[in-house]
Amino acid sequence: MRKPGRTGVLIAMMAAGLGVTAAGGGGASHLALKESSPKKDETVSASPETVTLWFTQAPQMAGTSVRLLPTGGEPMELEAATAHEDDPTVVILTVSETLADGDYQVMWRAMAQDGHTIRGDFGFAVSTAR
Repeated sequence: MRKPGRTGVLIAMMAAGLGVTAAGGGGASHLALKESSPKKDETVSASPETVTLWFTQAPQMAGTSVRLLPTGGEPMELEAATAHEDDPTVVILTVSETLADGDYQVMWRAMAQDGHTIRGDFGFAVSTAR
């Protein structure tokens, strides 16, 4: 039986290390988006007053942002997103304008307490026609 060479041992060690990282390494959890309102690909029947993001842990608001833009358009000029006063894992973007019927994109960036950032985006539609 042939012994694994240095490269094989190194690859095995790296794979094992990646497995621990992907599994959360000793129970540590990572910042992730759990839910949103509006939901991804949802069609809402009225202009939302807020875009709300629920995370698995409280992000650092200094490194967290949420932008709203009509699909194919420029980001809307809205106030900065804020953490919910009673639950810092919830981030709220107030939509101060009435959204016209159409497709919208939410682009978000969140910074975990350890400084790592994650990004994501999702779309939703407004359709007030009945």
